[in-house]
Order: sequence, then structure tokens, then C-alpha cells
Amino acid sequence: MFKNSITGLDKLFNNEDDIPGGSVILVSGREGALKSGFVFNIVSNYLAGSNEHGLYATLEETEESLLRNMRSLGIKKLDELHVFDYRDVRLEWEKEELDMIKVTEGLVDYYKEKYESFTVFALDSLNALYSVSSQINLRKKMYHFFTMLRDKNLTSFLILEKCSFDSHYIDCTERPEYFLADGIIELGMVEDKENVKRYIQIRKMRGTHHSMEKHQIIVGKEGLSILGSVY
Repeated sequence: MFKNSITGLDKLFNNEDDIPGGSVILVSGREGALKSGFVFNIVSNYLAGSNEHGLYATLEETEESLLRNMRSLGIKKLDELHVFDYRDVRLEWEKEELDMIKVTEGLVDYYKEKYESFTVFALDSLNALYSVSSQINLRKKMYHFFTMLRDKNLTSFLILEKCSFDSHYIDCTERPEYFLADGIIELGMVEDKENVKRYIQIRKMRGTHHSMEKHQIIVGKEGLSILGSVY
């Protein structure tokens, strides 16, 4: 189960509820909130208990940089978790205007054909995907993209950097992905005069009963762990 992939994550779900298989989950938050670490950790540990394959596609970093950062968080990469960065695609087509959403769909098709047990997909990040894609009919494009992921029965984790305006972070709930996603997991920080705590909160998860409280999330020697309420 996904909720058993990170210590303490099960506390956020009731009884036998879990992140439903085949769902599209947004993992949103500001910089430094452990979005990439959370997604990589949950996917890697989930695959460790199965015979399935997963794909982590990153537009933000090279594969080498990503894996180095994961090691610094105590997070291990399994052979069943494949990492793809878009560096070679960008270099090969640097003089062309690519539809990176279609490129990503083609990438998913490739791994689905190569591994029959390819069941988990992660994208880091939607913001980077948008920055290299046409904004024309974006809602329609994302509807088809999300539908494609569901039709291929992939449990998908899509990282979304939280919007900002004049250094103040807002939810940007008018954006299409918030309506289209099956679940929204928010990672953030709570600050007071003495310290800063990172938190995780399930804002939305269709088909489940879950806590709405903010729980503290920390980095340990063997990856991430979730503690009790931050308040």
C-alpha cells in the first residue's frame, strides 16, 4: 500500500483507505518543502514491496543531480524505479518548438510497452512542463493528459510548485489541474519565533476518508517520516 511506503503516512488515512490505484495526485508546495523527496520516497518504497516498475521523469534536474539529492535525504533508488530527464530531448530538438506534453505522453507509452508491470509514474514538475509548452487550450490539454494517465492505469504523482505573488504564496485554485486531479497532497512550512517545521496535509483524495490536519514531516537517516500534528 502507498500509505505504508513512508513511516507515519498511514496516520493520515482511516482504516483500510489508501491512495487509490490509478489516481492522478498533485503534490504541491513551495520550494524546500520536500516535494521531490516525498514523491521519490513514496514511489521507491512502494516498488520495493512489489514486482512493479515505476518512472520518475524530471524536467527540473539531471538524473545525476536528482539521485545525488535523494541520497542526501537517505532515499534509495531501486532498479525497478527508472529515472528519465529531458536533457537529451532538449539538446536534440533545441532549435525546434516541441510539444512537451505529447513528448511526455510518448515517454509513458514507451515504458508501458517495455514493462508490462509499469504502474507508477511521477513528473517533476508540472511547472516546468508548462514553461516549455504552449498555453493555448491548456485546460483541454491537461484534461487529455490526466485522462491518458488514468486510462493506462498509472498511479501518478505530479509535482506542482505553489504559485506566488509578491513573495506571498497562494493556492491558485483556478488552475485546471486542481479540478482535474483525484488527490492533492500539500507540503509546506509552519514558522514561529523559535523554529520552522515542514508539514504534509492531504487537501483532497477522492474515494477515501483521510485526515485534514497538517502533520510534521522530517528527514531521517532512511528517508522521510511523518510525525504528529504540527499544532
